[in-house]
Amino acid sequence: MKNTFSYRKYGKNLCSVALGLIVIATVGLGMVKADESKNNSSDKSAVTAKTDQKSTESSKSDDRKPELNKSDKFKDLEKTKIEIEKVKKDAPKIKNPNPDATDPKQKEFTPEIKTTENTVENGVDKTGSNELNFKAQAPTNTKTESTVAPLTVDHVYDYSSSYAGKIKDSLRMSKKIIEANSPESKHILQLYPDNYGQTSYHASGKETVGGTYGASSVVLTKQEALNIIDKLLAINAPSEKNPTYQNYGAYFQGLADALGDKRYLDESAKELVPFETIAEKLTKPTDTLSVIQYTDGWMDKGKVEEMDKSFAEWAKGRAKTFMSVVNRNQVTDNDTNSNRSLEQMRELGHPNIYDMTGKDPKVVDAEVIKQFLETATEKVKVTKGEDQTAKITIGGAGIEVTKATLKGKNVSKDLPIKDGKVDFTEKLPDGDYTISYNFTGVGTVTASVSLDGKEAVKKMDSLKNEGGAVTADFRTVDGKEIPGKSNVTISEAGKEIGNDWQAPEAQKELTVDGDTYILTGKPEAEAGKVTKDTVTLHYVYEKKPGDKKVYSLKFKVLNALTNEQIDQDILVTKGFSGDVYEIKPPTVDGFEITLKEGEEKGKFAENDLLLTYLAHEKGEEVKAIFVNEKGEEVKKSEIVSKAGALVGKDWAFASDIDTELTVKDTTYVLKAVPEKLEGKVSSDKQTLKFIYKEKEKPTDPKKPEEPKKEEPKTLPKTSAVKASSIAK
Repeated sequence: MKNTFSYRKYGKNLCSVALGLIVIATVGLGMVKADESKNNSSDKSAVTAKTDQKSTESSKSDDRKPELNKSDKFKDLEKTKIEIEKVKKDAPKIKNPNPDATDPKQKEFTPEIKTTENTVENGVDKTGSNELNFKAQAPTNTKTESTVAPLTVDHVYDYSSSYAGKIKDSLRMSKKIIEANSPESKHILQLYPDNYGQTSYHASGKETVGGTYGASSVVLTKQEALNIIDKLLAINAPSEKNPTYQNYGAYFQGLADALGDKRYLDESAKELVPFETIAEKLTKPTDTLSVIQYTDGWMDKGKVEEMDKSFAEWAKGRAKTFMSVVNRNQVTDNDTNSNRSLEQMRELGHPNIYDMTGKDPKVVDAEVIKQFLETATEKVKVTKGEDQTAKITIGGAGIEVTKATLKGKNVSKDLPIKDGKVDFTEKLPDGDYTISYNFTGVGTVTASVSLDGKEAVKKMDSLKNEGGAVTADFRTVDGKEIPGKSNVTISEAGKEIGNDWQAPEAQKELTVDGDTYILTGKPEAEAGKVTKDTVTLHYVYEKKPGDKKVYSLKFKVLNALTNEQIDQDILVTKGFSGDVYEIKPPTVDGFEITLKEGEEKGKFAENDLLLTYLAHEKGEEVKAIFVNEKGEEVKKSEIVSKAGALVGKDWAFASDIDTELTVKDTTYVLKAVPEKLEGKVSSDKQTLKFIYKEKEKPTDPKKPEEPKKEEPKTLPKTSAVKASSIAK
């Protein structure tokens, strides 16, 4: 019988039966009121518990966890521990659903032989042309007129990261100095990476720089120096916008490469070569040498920068002019604009420092060029004599000159031709001149120029019926030479036109330095007759691919909770670089698998692949049982968390709990509840135990005889409270 059932109806029936029996009715009514009061108290208790529960729940968020309320009503309930049933499991094993991995097969190399087209250089049909180059220079007297004497200028550039925002302005200034100097002056360009030590102004003599090291050119002409500076201007440092190179190692290799074949190299040098050593090797003691350096303010804190003393001492003693242009203007956030460089230079007795800080760039250019030229050049007085007389003759037996042109700085004219010959005399101002002439016929043509009666230049050309050369070359499919395979001359130039020629049979396969080359292209005709044309036959070879490297793809599985590896790495598939792969994930009994690292579908690159999966263990069930003190079930058990939920997942028992229930005429009241109604799923089974005891039956007092009454129908009764209302 549920203890929440009301006895009010029972009292009303007694009253209706005994209306005439006042005393008995009064006694009966008193008993009914007593029972009703008792039951109302029980009802009130149940309602209070539920009301308290609702009030407590309403103060929590929806994701609250069940909690045993410390109310007086349930504080005396006993607590049961969660029963753990160990579940024996075998060590997890990985199952690979993919086919067994096999080595990929490389495609057989069987190229098709194609026909190549000969290169034909058309021969001249009894005509010819040539040029004469000469220089007219009036005699001079060096006693009367001043001019800029030629010298060798050593341009030294600071390529440190702090100067990256200023170096291009320095290069442009350097170009202006080169333009202002004598055209015959020579130049050396030297680039250094920093000012941190006594080996700063040094250059690598190796083809491969191998780090952030300096570089030097050899002695350059005016035009060569200007061309190289233009290449340097096109290179952006790693710290600049749109960098040409991403790191300073590659940057300094690129700077060295910009010097091209004019770079100073000394593969025998075991160490970096000082700039002054290079300059001494490239010049003679009698050469007039000047040095100009471009730099900034230098670091004066932390790792301070310093002047290369050996270079400074050499420059002071050797150079006619040793000048440093210091730019301490703020251009970028990486600038170092302290007075450190000025202090270092003065400490070493630097004779010529130009601090351009805060000055207008146009003023700086004018002052630096003026100051440098005034101190760096020699003034020579020169008196120019009378222009030279040039006599030009072109002609020969059997030859007819068809055109002749004289060109110079201020001269451009066609030379007069008479009877197929040129005979021309004229005074020419100083300068370089070129005579271009065309001729035809069979014989020898002689062209010459005499200046003031002295022969300056002479050339002879012959025209005759001679055949052109026939040669064969051997190249790879991309036009490169095959190492060790030289061109073959089939018929030399000058052979009589009409002679037969035959190309030797080309090898179908070549082996060079361990590499195999297969013939994939040859001329349509490998025999013919000599003509006036120069013919080149082309034989093309393709390098046979070597065995491709096979790459593997494996996967491994980690326990998601412990991060320990399950089983071992499993080989899944293999392939060449560029091959497409697509795999199925592994399985592990009792675990849910998710991909952590890698891709299940993609392409092989030039490395082995390893995919990492996480294994989330599936846990055992959590259930609640309801038993009496004998362990007999008094209510059907409930599943709190089904088997298969992931280990570590939260569970909570939040069902209503019967505080009193009746089973087969026996009433039970709640005696003990689990100490915890929440937890986490584990690999073991968990059981929450609710224990009920039999309710004590009250001793009924003697009752007066009552009139026979109709018994009310009884209903089974339970009192239920929320799990969250049970006291700990």
